[in-house]
Amino acid sequence: MIHFDFDQVIYLVITTEVDKKTAFKLGNLLLKEKLIPCVTFKNIESYFWWEGDINQSKEVQLMIKCKEENIDKVCNKITEWHTYEVPEIIYFPVSTSKNYYLWANSI
Repeated sequence: MIHFDFDQVIYLVITTEVDKKTAFKLGNLLLKEKLIPCVTFKNIESYFWWEGDINQSKEVQLMIKCKEENIDKVCNKITEWHTYEVPEIIYFPVSTSKNYYLWANSI
């Protein structure tokens, strides 16, 4: 039996973009700057308050993985490059396997 040690921590950053093309552009910019090792994309439907009304929108969610030392740079770049006036930027530490941690921190 393999024992997994999940004491290692990386950060998971969640944001959304208006469509796949825009989300892929943002994700690729972060990858090319070597700020992140990985990003995944998912089509979602969001309901939210905006300017006094409840709105609905199809969006693409980005789940961005990054090492702790890059979290501020990643959030600043998202803010700089994002197409929304008020971009969603949510992040939190997550435990991961040692091998994944080592890989994520090698970038």
